[in-house]
Amino acid sequence: MVPSKTDSTRRAAIVGGAATIMGGGATALTLASARGQSEKVLRVAIGGFPAERGNAFANIQTPSIVVLAALFDGLTRLKHDGTVSPWLATAWTQIDPLTWRFTLREGVVFSNGKPCDAAAVAGNIDYLSGPGPATEGVRREMLFLDGARVVDASTVEIKTTHPVPMLPRYAAVLPIVDIEAWHAMGPEQFSLTPVGTGPFVAESWGPARIELRANRSSWRKPKIDAIEYINLPDAPPRLAGLQSGRIDVAYQVAPEDFSEVERIGGSIFTLRDGSATNIVFLFGEGRETPLNDVRVRRALNLGVDLDRIIKQLLGGRTTVSSQPTVAAAFGYDPDIEPYTYDPDAARALLREAGYADGFAITLQTSGFGTSMLAIIQQIANDWAQIGVNVTVQMKPVIRYLTDFVRGRYEADAMTLQWGAYPTLDSIQMTNLSSCRKTVPWYCDQAIQPVIEEAWLETDPDKALALRRQVMRYYHDQAPGLFLFEGVAFIGLSARTRGFDSVFGIVAYDQITLDEPG
Repeated sequence: MVPSKTDSTRRAAIVGGAATIMGGGATALTLASARGQSEKVLRVAIGGFPAERGNAFANIQTPSIVVLAALFDGLTRLKHDGTVSPWLATAWTQIDPLTWRFTLREGVVFSNGKPCDAAAVAGNIDYLSGPGPATEGVRREMLFLDGARVVDASTVEIKTTHPVPMLPRYAAVLPIVDIEAWHAMGPEQFSLTPVGTGPFVAESWGPARIELRANRSSWRKPKIDAIEYINLPDAPPRLAGLQSGRIDVAYQVAPEDFSEVERIGGSIFTLRDGSATNIVFLFGEGRETPLNDVRVRRALNLGVDLDRIIKQLLGGRTTVSSQPTVAAAFGYDPDIEPYTYDPDAARALLREAGYADGFAITLQTSGFGTSMLAIIQQIANDWAQIGVNVTVQMKPVIRYLTDFVRGRYEADAMTLQWGAYPTLDSIQMTNLSSCRKTVPWYCDQAIQPVIEEAWLETDPDKALALRRQVMRYYHDQAPGLFLFEGVAFIGLSARTRGFDSVFGIVAYDQITLDEPG
């Protein structure tokens, strides 16, 4: 097959990028070859490093989780289907509304040789439930913790301030550290020399490169010798690293680059991030807008060809959303059908609502996310076909997030992730998309009692039914344009085997590297 002019130009650009990163512009890839030739070193290119380095409690989002997953373990782990599997804990049970009992895996030690036993786990819980920095992401997610009690060496009880029926799900992102080392060193020094139970330990942290070496005492012994993370903020150098063979794993590969990765013998891993991507509508009390009419909101859902968007702009690697959560989340309702593209039905609904001549709206976005700007443009084009004219407003990411947190909603619609992370629980999205938010963009008192009941219900069957009632209500009320399950794409070199990432947590102990052919 003769490459097109576009392909040739793109490859030339990639080669140019490779020349840049191997020159003085980025010594990271050059330095990455300093290890012994006999060592099996996984080289990972990501767009940024954890701001708090190896501080396990600071952040559980990307890029932090990409690195921290190699160093630490949670008590449980979520699987691709959203179910909870044993990890540092092998069993758990709720013994009263405020107490969970966890049985721990025996024989697990920290990277410094100390046992990871009930006392160690209790120390982590006591730290997080006590006074501490409000900036710690894990602490913010688990404000319900109320201390722990050691039952015996392999059994610990965790107390909560109120019933938390989904605690085993939260336990998946509760990193267990050697708390004695944490207290002895302090957060700053610990972040440089973290002590966990994961398959790797930190060797060095720098602005361009992070080095980890195998933790041979880990209960999850790795199959490779080391990991090197290379900080490459721009996509072309990451792709160039794959092409040159200097990178094994490249985060955030664009769909238009899939063919290039496959041409060089590599493959694409589709990472599902546990969120449903949406455009939410701003309407309700105090707003005079066509969006107040549910017929208009449903028309906007019927007026977008999402199958085409997914096929053309996301490589066909995700699915259309029917509700404000993902299929793997507890509470997802498989019986809810997505809105089907039907521009004629959309126009009919607009006529019925009194908008036969259409109307205009503003749509605000930060542009963050895989192919998001191109997706928004296609949505605007589709809406124009049913008489709705869109003005897209760009806002820097930091300001966008700050305004959302503070409740400054300036447009008629905005992009938003309906996240089930970190628990893979569908009701999680109501923290940001219901009356539970301090300054809500959407507050419907008709469904709010069901939402509150769902948060506290301990019976699994009742909890599931309540969540599905919420999912159905949001689908029917259409407070936003349901788009697709959020995805990101990771490029893998031809020699990389066994790579898997479950909602961002990489199973580093399963990765192997083929010998050069």
